[in-house]
Amino acid sequence: MGGLFLEGVTLNSGSLTSVTIEFPTGALSFQVQVRRVSTQPRGSGLQFTRLESNQLAVLQRHASAR
Repeated sequence: MGGLFLEGVTLNSGSLTSVTIEFPTGALSFQVQVRRVSTQPRGSGLQFTRLESNQLAVLQRHASAR
């Protein structure tokens, strides 16, 4: 629940940005910080910096449905 790995996209380590994730119930935007940049596989590890209760509920529902 703490973040995600965005494969194929490299961002500047330490930078703050936002990502929008499309869920079956609609899109949600999250504030994230780039914690790790990887070359193999190429991508960026992102940590959520602020989760509101509705965002956390959607993430938990999505994770438990897997």
